[in-house]
Amino acid sequence: MSLVHHAIQTVLNRRSRRTLPPAAAILCCLALLSGCGSSAQSSTLAEHSFADVGESARSDTCAQWRAGTIEQRRGTLVRLRKFAGSPVGSSAGLQNGHVLSDDRAYKLFQSFCAKHFARAFKLYKLYERAAAFVGH
Repeated sequence: MSLVHHAIQTVLNRRSRRTLPPAAAILCCLALLSGCGSSAQSSTLAEHSFADVGESARSDTCAQWRAGTIEQRRGTLVRLRKFAGSPVGSSAGLQNGHVLSDDRAYKLFQSFCAKHFARAFKLYKLYERAAAFVGH
């Protein structure tokens, strides 16, 4: 019985403690976040200064590819090449992922994404699977 009593007393003690009003808590969080990442933010902006069809390499779909302009599609190819060609492990034989030439990747997406059933296909999955067979 004493365990239950102590558990209930603990809950009651937590409720009686004074907490910061929500506005004060938000202000504290904003103050802490304002000093974070000043140099990292500028490098992130430099990496994503090109146009592309979506928000990230992992979420871009064929529907976004079809809706994008040629310039956005080319930007997407750059991002996918960097994503797929990033380091994959510590093996001596394969240190970076396989990549496709931009022309080959463009033709791949034009071909697959033209099909209605492919509208939700993830571009990075198409890219990486094709690169595994023909990439360098």
